[in-house]
Amino acid sequence: MRPAVRAPCDTVAVRRLVTLDLETVPDEGLVAAVDGRPGRPYAEQLQRLLADRRARTGGRSDFLPLPYHRPVAACLLEAVEDGGLITVTDLEAWTDRRDAEAAFLERAWARLEGATVVTFHGRGFDLPVLELRSLKLGVPAPAWFRGARRPGSAEHLDVKELLAAPGASGAAPLDLYAKLVGLPGKEDVAGEDVGALYAAGDLDRIAAYCMTDVVQTFLLLLRHRLLDGSLTPDGYEESASSARQRLPRLFARRLAPGEQAPLAGFLDRCAPFFGERGEPRRKAM
Repeated sequence: MRPAVRAPCDTVAVRRLVTLDLETVPDEGLVAAVDGRPGRPYAEQLQRLLADRRARTGGRSDFLPLPYHRPVAACLLEAVEDGGLITVTDLEAWTDRRDAEAAFLERAWARLEGATVVTFHGRGFDLPVLELRSLKLGVPAPAWFRGARRPGSAEHLDVKELLAAPGASGAAPLDLYAKLVGLPGKEDVAGEDVGALYAAGDLDRIAAYCMTDVVQTFLLLLRHRLLDGSLTPDGYEESASSARQRLPRLFARRLAPGEQAPLAGFLDRCAPFFGERGEPRRKAM
């Protein structure tokens, strides 16, 4: 059997990896301030804002600029890379029902300090949103700006950028990359559903959806580390197998019951990625 540990000249020093994902809704206060019509219903204000955005983009998009985005759920998955293996050690789910946004931001920056941050399009969305929310709420993040925030820093691995080959026609969405490697991708919830779920008070379902994105981003990173030679084939197999074994226990220990319920069967539907036989895919909404 090939050794899991790589030759000393190729071995990466021990480091923490923190995979992060956010789910957001439009900031109600900012929407009202920009709309300039106090006292009008929020839904009416938001529709005017979205219509203006569509008009400004020639109908191509109603995606709002980053300052409008307010996190309502976030998930983090922590792992340790050591001796040619990557081992999942912890995870966390937060919603704005659980505690204040400022408290979450303080914890998030503390967890990211000294770690390599792993995201999917996080350089273009998740981390700038965290920065802007910290700007709004006055939450300092000096270690972030000294480290992974610096241009070209190796302390932020954006999987979307890693998978977009230089000179290729463009990056694909997480859903497509996930399905390519045998993961379920987006199932019964997608990003465009978050606003309606939040309005309905279904934060558990939003958090569970966010966790599936975090797990799939992490597993895509593992597969990419095999591709680029950072993990040997045996090191990759052991790392993936360890994640498969540890994640159910972490879900049970670290997630609220309401967050666990929508995740039932999710890892079984990841079976093709792990080389197993599993449940058939659920269709997306």
